[in-house]
Amino acid sequence: MKVCDVVLNSIWYDPRVRKQINEYLAHGVDVCCVGFRCDRYDEEKVAAIPCPTTITSLPKNLNGKQRGIFRKLARERKRDQLMCDAIVACRPDIIHANDLTGLIPAYKASKKLKCKLVYDSHEICTENLFLKGNPLYAWLLRVQEKCICKRIDRMICVSNAAAEYFENEYHIPKPTVITNCTLKAEQCFEAPKNEGFEILNHGQFYAGRGYDILVEAAALLKDYPDIKLAMRGFGKMERQLRDRVAALQAENVRFYPPVLVQELISHAARSMVGVAMTEDICLNFKLSVSNKLFEYAAAGLPVIMSDIPEHRYLNKQYEFGVILSENTPQAFAEAVVRLYTDKPFYAMCAENAKKMSAEVNWENEFSALISWERDQL
Repeated sequence: MKVCDVVLNSIWYDPRVRKQINEYLAHGVDVCCVGFRCDRYDEEKVAAIPCPTTITSLPKNLNGKQRGIFRKLARERKRDQLMCDAIVACRPDIIHANDLTGLIPAYKASKKLKCKLVYDSHEICTENLFLKGNPLYAWLLRVQEKCICKRIDRMICVSNAAAEYFENEYHIPKPTVITNCTLKAEQCFEAPKNEGFEILNHGQFYAGRGYDILVEAAALLKDYPDIKLAMRGFGKMERQLRDRVAALQAENVRFYPPVLVQELISHAARSMVGVAMTEDICLNFKLSVSNKLFEYAAAGLPVIMSDIPEHRYLNKQYEFGVILSENTPQAFAEAVVRLYTDKPFYAMCAENAKKMSAEVNWENEFSALISWERDQL
């Protein structure tokens, strides 16, 4: 069985795709990759991908920002054709297309090759934050996605809430859920703890992820000097967050520098609680599930979560944390105090987080897809 993994970026920076490649190889699958040269292209990183890899790139006249709808459409058509040609050259039995941007050229290639096509939707692309200001383009993408989804062999997505959305919106069989969970080898349940009862929110600092709420809660937790609030990462909001901490004179807030993705879990294990606060500022956020939720569980941490469908679903299954009643500093502070003061509850959540990580891991989730793919040939 030969699988071509397709994604519209330089591959190395997409952890879900890297895990796909490694799992295919672990199962003895002949796998190759087709990607597209993005701004973060790194020749050394791409060369380290452990399978044959093709990175396509546009001619110079179509590179950079294109003005006018026709030039933009011409750019996309050329890009898709280059991707399609590269996929066809690989002659796979199965194409594994990642996200809607990868699906479009992969679908064209599958028709030429008459091979199987798996669509791996990492998000509800047409409902993401970046398309909110472009409803016409979002509608065009939705029409394409709905049309292609009725003609593929298998669809997978990252949450049960997203699977129900696609099933109802496109009138297709319910997609299989393969979450962005961690690898078994990444579990780190034992680590020296940082000073105090540390609450950690790690990731990229941008709106809708609860970093500002954590900062505002600092004043509400000053009566508990042992409780420390920590953020690890980088992003557009960093200066705003640091300025607000300084204005509040919040000495109980810590900033940690970013670390490599493969080091996130071992560093998280030094804290006591993880924060996975996804605000439903767009439908894609509402129906998603935070990757960091699984990273905290792999570190053995109870998790404070926002009240979105997938967080409720997972917490009902495993009882590994606290679902916030609302995304406010007051509700967040109350959740922190509960985990700090109720030792038996904390211990139960920590143990259940480990249990969830042992059961919901990448090896278990992805092996079912590989078994299905082998049955198709």
